[in-house]
Amino acid sequence: MAKRTEKPKTQMGVVTWYDAHADSTGSWTTLQDIDPDPYLVTTVGVILPDFTKQGHVSVAQSIGQGSIDGIIHIPEKMVSEITILGTLDIDELL
Repeated sequence: MAKRTEKPKTQMGVVTWYDAHADSTGSWTTLQDIDPDPYLVTTVGVILPDFTKQGHVSVAQSIGQGSIDGIIHIPEKMVSEITILGTLDIDELL
């Protein structure tokens, strides 16, 4: 990957995405009883720069002194919507 020279934009946002899930019956079930609806998850946090993990939207829960925590990598094709709440200067936070 080429080295970036521009300052990455880091944003606070809400990511709505489709997650894989098990059927909630907890035991054997018939095909007619399977829930046909998708499972949508809402994640709120710091959306990391797009080069963090290729093909994913990476979201951190927390930014501390020199590090980040609670990172989730969501495959781009599973993302339904991203709402940006604001822009952060990550250099000032780390």
